[in-house]
Amino acid sequence: MLAKDTTVNSKPLSALVLPEIVHGELGADVCPLLVFVNPKSGGLKGRELLYGFRKLLNPHQVFDITNGGPLAGLHTFRDLPRFRVLVCGGDGTTGWVLGVLEAIRHKLVCREPPIGIVPLGTGNDLARVLRWGPGYSGEDPHHILVSVDEADEVLMDRWTILLDAQDLSEDGKDNGFLEPPKIVQMSNYFGLGIDAELSLDFHQAREDDPDKFTSRFHNKGVYVKVGLQKISYSRSLHKELQLQVDAQDVPLPNIEGLIFLNIPSWGSGADLWGSEVDGRHGKPSIDDSLLEVVGVTGVVHMGQVQSGLRSGIRIAQGNYIRLTLSKPIPVQVDGEPWIQPPGHIIISAAGPKVRMLRKSKQKQKKSAAGSKDGRSESPSPRGGGH
Repeated sequence: MLAKDTTVNSKPLSALVLPEIVHGELGADVCPLLVFVNPKSGGLKGRELLYGFRKLLNPHQVFDITNGGPLAGLHTFRDLPRFRVLVCGGDGTTGWVLGVLEAIRHKLVCREPPIGIVPLGTGNDLARVLRWGPGYSGEDPHHILVSVDEADEVLMDRWTILLDAQDLSEDGKDNGFLEPPKIVQMSNYFGLGIDAELSLDFHQAREDDPDKFTSRFHNKGVYVKVGLQKISYSRSLHKELQLQVDAQDVPLPNIEGLIFLNIPSWGSGADLWGSEVDGRHGKPSIDDSLLEVVGVTGVVHMGQVQSGLRSGIRIAQGNYIRLTLSKPIPVQVDGEPWIQPPGHIIISAAGPKVRMLRKSKQKQKKSAAGSKDGRSESPSPRGGGH
């Protein structure tokens, strides 16, 4: 519950009054559900889900993630021996929850709560891989709860990306740091070059006029328009960076974009790696501790991949990546783009694998009364604040 908004040292500050869960009153077989909803995702659908879940569940277990972020909900559930998490939002919202969970894992009794997704907005590649679909289309929240209750637990790799911006001289030697190293976490993919530039242009257009970006149809239209403007684009990315995979130098073909995949879905459901068996690479999996390294030759190639006509250019598989950038290059992590200065980038495994919920293929047989995530087995709140 949001109690107060104020400003301290010109920075916004929100105070939240949180419930206290009397976990001793819960049965041993009860697995409560913690729900995060991003009401700003998917137009008004996020807001509809927020209200819908608060009607079905104890309102104290449904959190508006824009008020205080994921920390408030995870803190409330910190003493429970087991619980599940449902994230209603885009892949960025899911990554936000995973990042906070990783940071405070040591303070939770249940250190690895499995996470399910109700996809909102566009993209939603992680939700697609976990069978939650490309986007929420008005499904009854009660049916969603049943699906969460019946979902299978699976493991997924997470990756740490160290972005070490340095001033590189013409001979490749480091002249000193431009800024301290930056560390980000990745769940889906990391891209450099043309795909990141398209994402950057799209984000800029959305920031300039956010009121227009309220539907998946409009968002895709803007993305297509941005792509058409880049058809003749050429920067010869292979000349601007060096790649090492598992301590081995890897020559790059003539490409405009380089993507590192953790999941077999990219660009709103496209299979960038492809299904062909080539004898040199293993079949990709979300828990194999490997990244797939793929190249694209430009916007036309990307369009062909997204249409299912082609796949990307397979370059390598590995679990320790080192990149050296000689020029500023657009990059994106799970859809969040920026311009990365020259320097080094290192990608490595980010500690333990995370537990995710994958929607079951089996026909749903359980009734509403049998769902462990229903109101009848909601955690009992006590009105104390923290």
